[in-house]
Amino acid sequence: MLCAFLLIAVFGFISCKKEKVDPNEGEVITTVRVKLTEKVLGGTGALTVFEFKDLDGEGGAAPSKFDEITLQKGKIYDCVLELLNESVSPADNITAEIIKEANDHQFYFSSTNGLVVFSNLNLDGKGFPLGISSIWTASSSAGTGTLNITLKHKPGAKTANDNINVGETDISLDFKVKVL
Repeated sequence: MLCAFLLIAVFGFISCKKEKVDPNEGEVITTVRVKLTEKVLGGTGALTVFEFKDLDGEGGAAPSKFDEITLQKGKIYDCVLELLNESVSPADNITAEIIKEANDHQFYFSSTNGLVVFSNLNLDGKGFPLGISSIWTASSSAGTGTLNITLKHKPGAKTANDNINVGETDISLDFKVKVL
């Protein structure tokens, strides 16, 4: 009788066990806005927004919008990124989720031909780079190329000097860039 009770208790416990949900699951990102404000002496210049939009996500139809980023040679810009999941209604503000989970995320930036230099990435709670905001300096020479923005998801793996190969890629975009 005791064995039967224990057997029923064990099976009951196993069948009632809830599936764990990973709070650090990768993000669904359909829209990326690159907001650039030129730094000018004594204030700030105009805001310019460049956008990537792919509402059906990776692998479906081509993006409905993929702007070319245009910068003025030698100019310095404050950059703020905004990420959304617009495949749901209302749209999810992924930027807020990334900030909330800042210790598990990091943006990486690169450009071809030295067209843009990236600095002053904002930091997470541990003092490691996050990159929601940064400063971009355009080359003093005109040119064209690509500018890559990659968001890595690295729960429990982020350190001060991680390279881009650490973690899972939430999104990686190659914008065309032109310095005039």
